[in-house]
Amino acid sequence: MNAIGVDVGGTKIAAGVVTSEGKVLNRVRYPTSASPQRLLANIVRAITEVGDRFEVGGVCLSVPGLILSEENRVVYSPNLHSVEGIPLKEEIEPRIGLSLTVENDANAAVWGEFKFGSRRGVQHLVMVTLGTGIGGGVITHGVLMRGAQGAGGELGHVTVHATGPRCACGNRGCLEAVASGSAIGRRAREVASEHPDSALGELAMERKVLGEDVTRLANEGDAAAIQVLKETGRWLGIGLAGFVNVFNPEVVAVGGSAINAGEFLLEPARKEVRLRARPPSRDLVEVKGATLGPDSGMLGAAALARDPKTGEYILES
Repeated sequence: MNAIGVDVGGTKIAAGVVTSEGKVLNRVRYPTSASPQRLLANIVRAITEVGDRFEVGGVCLSVPGLILSEENRVVYSPNLHSVEGIPLKEEIEPRIGLSLTVENDANAAVWGEFKFGSRRGVQHLVMVTLGTGIGGGVITHGVLMRGAQGAGGELGHVTVHATGPRCACGNRGCLEAVASGSAIGRRAREVASEHPDSALGELAMERKVLGEDVTRLANEGDAAAIQVLKETGRWLGIGLAGFVNVFNPEVVAVGGSAINAGEFLLEPARKEVRLRARPPSRDLVEVKGATLGPDSGMLGAAALARDPKTGEYILES
């Protein structure tokens, strides 16, 4: 039986019909809205449209933020406030005529890598997703770690720099505040002012510099842009070293849009892991880029859709 995975991000809603082998039969995209009513309408529209003419057993909706799993409700989402407080299952299920499961977006992404990516067979996996914010997911002994209330795995909000920049969550120095795509853009604007003659500095005089600009300029050889990514990679590695010590994973997969920077981020991150993580965990773990790209959340969400009668995952039944 097929399932629908829906990945709600800061800018887009991506929905797809997915087979048990991870093949996407159909997909649609709609914009994310700051209006709760419009956000719900777009989610419903995406599910209805993508599933038309396909046999579907259920839907899983992956959303960013802290989730109370028993209530299917996001209590706090620093980068998508419009989803907060909505009883998603109650609001959406009657409008789509299908069973709905609600899951954290990074949990869905790590499950996608675990089920359909090159990390299949890895029983101990940590994934960090670098986008507007930072999400995290943990699999141990092949089981997705959710915590007592379903709000576990918030790796982006572990403090790595107590007096660091203010995070969207309100704290200072979270990993998200120093290593997300937003953090790359912020640091790039600071470095651009220090190096006005660089390509990064020249771009900053024309318009606001974004994270993707930094990656492009680094690939073109701009030293200021490379500096920004190396600094970001170092902070990322400091966070990853802590996760390695806590979870003892076989693999740490780094995904999300910011991972387009590739080795500019990963090489300094690996160096910090080697310096800061402790053996034997340090000697086992591999830090790699995720393999499913932007589809990881959608694929993982589909694989987390549950049968309302049995409670089993639909793509495994």
